[in-house]
Amino acid sequence: MTLGSLALVVAPAAVANAEVFYDEGGCVVQQVTDGAPAGGSQCAGVDFGGTSMGQAAFMGANLAGADLSGSKLQAANFTGANIEGADFTDAQVEGADFTDSGILPGTITVEAADANGAPITFAPVVPAGLTAGDCLIVDVPVVSGTVFPVGDSGMVCKFSSSNGTAIAVVKIQVTPHPEQTEAPTPLFTDEPGTTGATGTGASMRQPTDWGLIAAVGGGAVVVLALGVAAMVISRRRPAVETGDDAGGESDDDESTAPRA
Repeated sequence: MTLGSLALVVAPAAVANAEVFYDEGGCVVQQVTDGAPAGGSQCAGVDFGGTSMGQAAFMGANLAGADLSGSKLQAANFTGANIEGADFTDAQVEGADFTDSGILPGTITVEAADANGAPITFAPVVPAGLTAGDCLIVDVPVVSGTVFPVGDSGMVCKFSSSNGTAIAVVKIQVTPHPEQTEAPTPLFTDEPGTTGATGTGASMRQPTDWGLIAAVGGGAVVVLALGVAAMVISRRRPAVETGDDAGGESDDDESTAPRA
């Protein structure tokens, strides 16, 4: 009896902790801490009328044509939402996350043009009330057309309204060119007969490792992936002379040698 009574008391308390900002039809907006509704809120064309929705969970929501003007959206999460045609005029978006919401793709995948990587082009599509700012890698501005190395990189792009600044994270994936092969390990062979520290007559030098070089110019970051230069140096001694002359010298030596 005691355990059953306790369960009845605890369950309603857990439900009461959920804070719902908006609940009408298929549009349900609640705090990020409580998670987004399964399948995402269906809020296309909804007029939120300046609703206070700080830390709102808009992940995967359909907000096409929604009126969010004047709304308080600090630290709201719009990841994966559709905000095409939405109005954010005078909305407070400080700390909001617009990753993969249509402003910029969440992931850009490009095949490398060569060993240096590939140029990445991007153009933010901002809804009403938002203004595109800089895209950055470690606080250094990145512009469209920047060359990214093979592998995964990430940049953070900023957007602002008249009331605060929001962000969107973009993952850059540059895949290797199918015809690109790894450079051979540099091999430096000493001249036969020379002795090194090991006394083997040949020495091996380790290849130089080159990292990524970032050059900043004109407000852009150019990231180059430098390949490893490989060279094989082979030296040969002159071949031992052979032929009739050599044989002739042998005969002359034999004819002049004293006989027993």
